[in-house]
Amino acid sequence: MRKSGKSEPTSLFLKAPGNRYDRLIFRYPYQDDALLAASFQQAAGRLAGTFRGEPIDDTMLLPFLTLYRQAFELRLKAMIREFASLRRRFHESGNPDLAAAKIEQRLRTSRILGHNLDALMNELIGHYNALETDEPFRESIKELLLLLHEADSTGTSFRYSGQMPDIQESLDFLDLVALIDTEFELLGGMLDGITEMYAAGPQPENESDW
Repeated sequence: MRKSGKSEPTSLFLKAPGNRYDRLIFRYPYQDDALLAASFQQAAGRLAGTFRGEPIDDTMLLPFLTLYRQAFELRLKAMIREFASLRRRFHESGNPDLAAAKIEQRLRTSRILGHNLDALMNELIGHYNALETDEPFRESIKELLLLLHEADSTGTSFRYSGQMPDIQESLDFLDLVALIDTEFELLGGMLDGITEMYAAGPQPENESDW
């Protein structure tokens, strides 16, 4: 898990000190990108759960998509780190391109990967194909990620006005929620399947292989 190096409390949170247990909310320092991805998914689900088919519900569409786009971005990045780690440990311990610092640099550099879902997906597929798996990367996940990328290639189209088509659009919100949620869960299932497969196999003898 990456550390921020900061240990001072957040000044904003100090403005609302918690005095009642039934009103408390916590932020935990151990939340990595994988846990944050799940948090964004859950927040999107709770928002979607308020849908009642009323005009006011139109206001939730772009915030919902913003939350889920962030969830996908963080899950892709977490999976890239994990798959690169598996390649280092089990297959290519001497490959400098798989060094944790090198992977982190690629993930954080906007012109390489950054917030680009298409680039992140292709990076992940490259790592996935290099691992010992007979299952191809799921086409339905690729299709949805490409659609999300097409709708918001910069990571700002859902968050700012004037970046989406200049037309009025309508859709079945509950069908959209089900589609996105299904593919997000399938993506997480792929991660679980790969990590469990390698956990069950012979482990590297040298700690340096990790």
